[in-house]
Amino acid sequence: MDYQTLESAFLQGDEKQASELFNEMMRKSVRLGLLAALEEEVASLCGPKYQPASDSPCCRAGSEKGSAYINGEREEITRPRVRHEDDGEVVLNTYRAARSQRNLFADVTSAMLEGMSSRSVSRHTKGAISKSAASRMWVEKSMEQLDQLRSRPLDQHDFITIQIDGVSAGEQMIILAVGIDREGRKHALDFEVGSSESKSVVSALLERLKKRGVNEPEERRLLVIRDGSAAIKSAVKKHWPEALQQECLIHQERNVLEKLRRRDRAEGIGYFKRLREAQGKEAGEEAFEELVDFVSERNAAAALALNERREALLTVHRLEVPSTLNATLLNTNIIENMIRNWRAATGNVKLWNEKETMVPRWAASGMLWAEAGFRKVRGYRDLGALSAALATSSPSSLRSSSDEVANEEKTTKQEN
Repeated sequence: MDYQTLESAFLQGDEKQASELFNEMMRKSVRLGLLAALEEEVASLCGPKYQPASDSPCCRAGSEKGSAYINGEREEITRPRVRHEDDGEVVLNTYRAARSQRNLFADVTSAMLEGMSSRSVSRHTKGAISKSAASRMWVEKSMEQLDQLRSRPLDQHDFITIQIDGVSAGEQMIILAVGIDREGRKHALDFEVGSSESKSVVSALLERLKKRGVNEPEERRLLVIRDGSAAIKSAVKKHWPEALQQECLIHQERNVLEKLRRRDRAEGIGYFKRLREAQGKEAGEEAFEELVDFVSERNAAAALALNERREALLTVHRLEVPSTLNATLLNTNIIENMIRNWRAATGNVKLWNEKETMVPRWAASGMLWAEAGFRKVRGYRDLGALSAALATSSPSSLRSSSDEVANEEKTTKQEN
């Protein structure tokens, strides 16, 4: 088979056959290159073939069957042998390298990161590598990724908003952080492992982020997007006291709809959709009032809980930014998607070793893997408006409308 056969397959439109032919050509090229390298090393030790070096203690000793890892598979080859007059058999460095399972390192670690178990990797390589060897390779690779994630500087990016959420791993909780910079690019920042989603665990994460360069800029505040976690809210207030916090509307929607009758849920979804699409403070307040009125007629307790979260749910609306940013800023979908990908990659993990580095290693690898598929956020062209709003809006302009209502009622009483 040569390039003409390959060309003929392409011209006939048989893409599958052409691909198989190409891979076979590449495999043969690698085999020929390996055999040439082996012969070159033998010649350097013993001299040219049929012209042995008189001053060399080594001599050719025929050949025998051996094996090498080529293109992710173990293949049989015929290797040359060399003997030393005093030390016996000489192991060729080229052959030692060709037989090393390290040649499968990239393929093995990539397969495990995409969710394949070490047992499946062993079957996938047709027994070329054992389950335990695959596990050792993964430990080494994931340790490198853990160091990579936590050693890269973060002060080079102009972060405008940060999303924080948690995911469980066995009996432990992993708190994750994703940042969005001024250009709309997403970055996997860091994580912290703890026994629960507590304030101390979240604080440890934020403290490390600050040391690595994620701080509130002097010219504007950060916007932190989170779920309804009181621990995250409190930790953010402690470490970034000027930061604005937006609570995820999707989480709140799920909580409210669960408390409504099934026949009312479709209408409730419509009210939440109207709130998510509203632009600016006035439209947001109006949509929120309509939502509260709708819920209060069906579940007073749910309406009261919803109204208590008014300030956190309307933070972005009060910034008066374009509604094109609502899909990005009113929910934690970005970090939720990363968590979903992380769970897919760790689906084959049945037992988490909490005493070793297993959880941090998998957390770092999963975050970097998810980051590789990140794209710019929706509405990134309008992030300049968000930056300006965070810089110029005063805390007083972001107070909840309930404070304004209370002041109006107080004035009315005084007038009466």
